[in-house]
Amino acid sequence: MVRGRGLVILTFAAVVTFACGGGGGSTGSKGTIKIGSDLPVCTTGGQSTANGVKFAVDQKNAAGGVNGYTISYQSFDDCRQAAYSADAGVENVQSMLGDSKFLGMIGPYNSAVAKAEIPVAAPQHFVMISPSNTGVCLTKESPPPQAPCTYHAADLRNGNANNYWRVVTTDDYQGPAMADYFYKTLNVHSVGILDDSTVFGVGISGSFEVEFKKLGGTTKHSEYQKATTSDWKAILLGFKNAGAQGVYVGGTDDQNICIPRKQMKDLGWDVPFGGGDGIETTDCIDQASGNEIGVSATSAGADATQVPGAKATIDAFRKQFTGANDFGGYTMQAYDAANALMAAIGRAINNANGSMPTRDQVRAEMAKTKGFVGVIGTYDFDANGDTSLKIVSIYSVQSVTDPANSTGVCGKAQAKLCFVWKAQFDFAKA
Repeated sequence: MVRGRGLVILTFAAVVTFACGGGGGSTGSKGTIKIGSDLPVCTTGGQSTANGVKFAVDQKNAAGGVNGYTISYQSFDDCRQAAYSADAGVENVQSMLGDSKFLGMIGPYNSAVAKAEIPVAAPQHFVMISPSNTGVCLTKESPPPQAPCTYHAADLRNGNANNYWRVVTTDDYQGPAMADYFYKTLNVHSVGILDDSTVFGVGISGSFEVEFKKLGGTTKHSEYQKATTSDWKAILLGFKNAGAQGVYVGGTDDQNICIPRKQMKDLGWDVPFGGGDGIETTDCIDQASGNEIGVSATSAGADATQVPGAKATIDAFRKQFTGANDFGGYTMQAYDAANALMAAIGRAINNANGSMPTRDQVRAEMAKTKGFVGVIGTYDFDANGDTSLKIVSIYSVQSVTDPANSTGVCGKAQAKLCFVWKAQFDFAKA
């Protein structure tokens, strides 16, 4: 993402340090290596993602650590005023860089935060692995006919070797997946598109629009800014009067992107409503108050609950994390990212003859990662840091008798209204 999954405020300190032992096994005796995460843990989505990192580290330490070293995990919160903040993210990265024991991080969660952090981390060869960033321009140029990037991946790194990877695919696949779903599955051929003017919102709505028009659909596109918008009815009426058969929103819940769904009901307008992974959140369900059913969202990866080999790991996770919102859409992606980082650290320790490796040694090993077997699938990474897995999942909110049988992303006010997996598109096989 983006993004900002689940803007439900939690009572956590800005930095949480985990001893990360976990019962059974013995931890390493050579010392401690630290890994961090930078996520919006003030939100349910950010915290459930951090839980995936902690679970991976707990398991690793319970099995003896990494080549004789104990892994210490520290969770950093990049929230300010109940929303993700690029400035907070940069400060968190700087805190990690100030401690030589930190050899890498999981995160960030939001693409705009990554854009700010990469220039700080790259000169220090500090590994960043995002479980959720989908912004195209972080790693490559926008493919035509989409709008060109307003910033460039090479400029973010400023001549330094790549230090950034992600385990999810990008918005140039996420937007088209929902366009295909709208046009081919829902039989929607005219759409009103609304974006929140953010880097993520503009990018994903643009990729949706390009594909939708390619399929033969027609669109009407509007945008807004959170600071000056509290009522979307005029925009929605404009869409309705133009003949729109559905609404696609490009943006995130912390920009109030799902309140228009509620206002659609106020207007008596009942058509499909969909968006990217920025709306597959608890807060989006709550914002749609009274009109939650049928909200559809993409997620830039396979749904872990639909991967047969993931069941044992998810079951073990749920035994340790028993809260209703402890498991989320990117928990297992974070788990895979943490394990990929620890595998690279292990190889770097070997290269250092058993000593504490340098950050650049870890970065170099991460760059060599091929055939890494995770819960979601087997990962290869290209030179830009992008994964070979190009799966996009489709979810829709519906009423469930047991939220555990959904993605785990459910409403707070309506706990049994949850996002349920519907379909997936594998663009690697297209």
